[in-house]
Amino acid sequence: MKFFSRSLLCLASLFCMPGVAHAEGVIQFGDIRLAIEEGDVGYVTVVRSGSTVGAVSVLLNVGVGGTARFGTDFDIDLPLGVVQIADGKLSANVKVTALNDSEIEGTEYATLSLSSATGATLGTANNLALDILDTDSAPITLSFESSATLRIDEGEEQQLAITRTGIDGVAEINTTGQPGTATLGVDYADVTQTVPFSADQQNATFSIFALNDDEFEGTETFTLVLYDGKPDQVAVPGGLTRLVLIEDTEPNQPGEFSLELVGGNPVPENVGTVTFRIKRNRGDSGAVTVDYVTADGTGSDAAVAGDNYTPATATLNFANQQTEATFSITILDDNQGGPSQREFGVYIANPTGLSNLNPDATKITLKIDEDDGNDDDDCPFLCGDNCFIATAAFGSSMDPHVANLRNFRDQALMRLLPGQLFVATYYALSPPMADFIAAHQALRAIARALLWPLVTAVEYPGTSLLLLTAAWGWRRRRSAV
Repeated sequence: MKFFSRSLLCLASLFCMPGVAHAEGVIQFGDIRLAIEEGDVGYVTVVRSGSTVGAVSVLLNVGVGGTARFGTDFDIDLPLGVVQIADGKLSANVKVTALNDSEIEGTEYATLSLSSATGATLGTANNLALDILDTDSAPITLSFESSATLRIDEGEEQQLAITRTGIDGVAEINTTGQPGTATLGVDYADVTQTVPFSADQQNATFSIFALNDDEFEGTETFTLVLYDGKPDQVAVPGGLTRLVLIEDTEPNQPGEFSLELVGGNPVPENVGTVTFRIKRNRGDSGAVTVDYVTADGTGSDAAVAGDNYTPATATLNFANQQTEATFSITILDDNQGGPSQREFGVYIANPTGLSNLNPDATKITLKIDEDDGNDDDDCPFLCGDNCFIATAAFGSSMDPHVANLRNFRDQALMRLLPGQLFVATYYALSPPMADFIAAHQALRAIARALLWPLVTAVEYPGTSLLLLTAAWGWRRRRSAV
């Protein structure tokens, strides 16, 4: 079932009202920014830190602002819009599909938010900036000169550059701000404006101003957005949004947390434990805490809690002037072959006492090297996921149906000689067919329809067997008549 519209989410909220169950832990986004190219998929990760007790849920909402439209520019695969994390689990991944409309429109954006948490406290990381990256080229592009996180002190004014590439001509782009923890008019001045370019102008600047309210409030955030370029053929590539940190200038700041990996990445499957370090920078005053939490990876090569690593979350206490702490995650060796590499995420979240997180160092994607034989090497004709007809039909190698077909290949076909010959032939013939199918929306729909019986048989073998048995029995009765 597809993600319902925002109005229907209001109905779902009746089943997710806070206070129904005792709150255990904090639920929030793992990442606060996500960029997906048209025609591809990505995953929104929601984590529950500080506890594994009880089932928790939270509503995922699509904001009414933004230039990317739900159902037109992107889809979210989530029944009733409710993200659920089961008892004993720490994370959930929600699939987002960026739709390809073959129009030159530049990068578009939308804002996703979390609300109405049940069984856990809603964290402060409850807004996510979603960028849909246009894959169609345009004669003129306008973008931020840099996409790096911008830091600005209270009371400071900074100029930002927008650059043009492509042909000359009069152009313009609009700017606006999306509040995070910072409040418009209280923490920063309105940045909504139109930035013009003359016919041969390659760079233009505009200013942002952080207001000084003389209050001790820690670092706060908002997101700068470019949108609605003119003329119509102006595109805005990957530099659409830029995160801004407004740094509190009052003395005795509690600091900013960053996550580091101790040692190399990837790690061998038999490594045992992996150590991580949390550093506290830009201040060390007062006693504060921060959580760490693990989250399953996405796609067919994802590392899964309980199978490939031990799920873990805890709250680390930092005493006054303490600047460093470590923790460890256990990697499980299953003594079985598999993909050459699996991966999962380790996050820091939920800082307290007005401390904050370094947005560029809140997550480490830990990669685990397989040491019991790689399924990736079983087929000498393997040419990568892009040549799958299934990948072309379903739009991405990370689609769950494609992942299930790939697992069927690895666990069933590749264990038998006829299956190995079939796979080898398939890989030899499929690339040009897949490329042709991927380029035509109608052919993708036909390919999905033709693959659907196989997908159903792989995903629901028991049901498929019952249906085949019933059909065979019906045919025998018909023949007897």
